[in-house]
Amino acid sequence: MAKKVKKIGSQTPLVRGLDVGTSFIYSAQKVGPEVSFKSCRDCFFDIEHSDFIEEILKKSNVRYALKGERIYIVGEEAMKFANVFGKNTRRPLRNGVISPDEEESLPVIELLVKDTLGSPRSNEEVVCYSVPANPIDVPFDIIYHQNIIRMFLENLGYQAKPLNEGLAVIYSELARNNFTGMGISLGGGMTNVCFAVMAVPIFSFSIARAGDWVDEQVARVTNETMSKITAIKEANLNLNLAETSTDKIDQALYIYYDSLIGYVLENIKGEMEKSPKPRLEKPVPIVLAGGTAKPKGFLRMFEESLNKIKLPLETGEVKVASYPLLSVVKGTLIAGIAERKKST
Repeated sequence: MAKKVKKIGSQTPLVRGLDVGTSFIYSAQKVGPEVSFKSCRDCFFDIEHSDFIEEILKKSNVRYALKGERIYIVGEEAMKFANVFGKNTRRPLRNGVISPDEEESLPVIELLVKDTLGSPRSNEEVVCYSVPANPIDVPFDIIYHQNIIRMFLENLGYQAKPLNEGLAVIYSELARNNFTGMGISLGGGMTNVCFAVMAVPIFSFSIARAGDWVDEQVARVTNETMSKITAIKEANLNLNLAETSTDKIDQALYIYYDSLIGYVLENIKGEMEKSPKPRLEKPVPIVLAGGTAKPKGFLRMFEESLNKIKLPLETGEVKVASYPLLSVVKGTLIAGIAERKKST
């Protein structure tokens, strides 16, 4: 996938942005007056090694890694193989961080980051990379994940700078609001929330429910593989139609999307009640980003739930980012450019 969006200035600073997500990895860099994006699906599928199969993969330009007697197919091709065999892909990340359950997580994620990002243009090039906030509903932190990704990037020759994922959405989408508002990144493994005033976070947190949680629940109640549910959801899910659909998968997707939105808003309300209340002249705008916010009807469902829950602060416009899949990586690039300008 490649998109170009005419944005930020005309010079080409030695900065790249990187969004290390549970479902996809995205990179962004400025090329002249434009921004170029590259992506790779963050998953792998393993099969028994044979020289014949390896030769076929090479001829087909399929990305893979070898370990022992197994071939590890990575990226989009891994999803295709999983669906052919009626199995699930494996993920190097789970719940937004490097999976402790997968022995192959580190070499696979390093390969995917290298493929998506490429080599630095100089030893002074900076990569600003996304990291989740500490979760409030599961017992782990993001320290190990943040430092492993930093190590991979430094091994490639970059200077690595972490950035909170929710804050990246604010950098990307709320410039006209002086970077004041709430960014909600609904990805694959986690939902990240950040409320900031003039780019200064008031609070940020993550929860271990997002797109993968929806897919897992739907797969369980419909007796389908998670890979199949993911493929159906990404291809044609319309939540406006799913509510009254007679298809069991559509029905289940609607039910668990509704449950996810309610869970996210309940946690936002709880964090708002515990945090200091800034005096703002305008209502708080909310931006939704990430692949889980992409289906038609998601914004309507979110606004309906928001109206019911009554947050402690007055909210203004609620919108889905223009390019919800690219919002986080665009924010990391903007933050990296700002940091570079400040240091020169």
